[in-house]
Amino acid sequence: MSDTDELLRFLGKLGREVMESAEEAAVEIKQAAKHVTGLGRGSVKLELDQPKAAPGDSIRGRVVLALTEPVEAKKLFVTLQARQKMVTVQRTDRGRSVGTSHVTVYELERELDGAKQYLNGTFPFELTVPADALLLRPATPSSPLGEVARTIASAVSPSAGPIEWQIVAALEIPWGRNLTGEVDIAVVG
Repeated sequence: MSDTDELLRFLGKLGREVMESAEEAAVEIKQAAKHVTGLGRGSVKLELDQPKAAPGDSIRGRVVLALTEPVEAKKLFVTLQARQKMVTVQRTDRGRSVGTSHVTVYELERELDGAKQYLNGTFPFELTVPADALLLRPATPSSPLGEVARTIASAVSPSAGPIEWQIVAALEIPWGRNLTGEVDIAVVG
């Protein structure tokens, strides 16, 4: 056997080792990226028995975890929330500027399970719509002058949209992006 053959065999072996190391590094990078971004880890879906409810009624449903691998998480929870779109108008030296934001007017969170390693599964839940759901409004300014200014401003141009209700489910993952799912619901009188 010549020195050339030995050199080729050595280089072939070295090439395979480098390739294997590169493949292992790629798998580790992929896992780290999956952990940080949450992409490719799976999904959280909500299934409701009924997409609408009256004030005081219960909403029943299930959170379905469809995970591609076991996920270490702090908790799994559902939230019933009511949000209202607010429009703000501000005068500046250059004219008016209009902005929008959402204000949470109600929020009820229920933990379905605590810290553990989560696998695929279905978790039932029940949330009660508050009895005063149709009367909810955003928090008012604490000063009487602020309340007067808001009343005058709302008379001139409406600044608040309708209250929108939704249920949000989330798998809270430490040091990573939470997996969430949401469904809009109707609260009717």
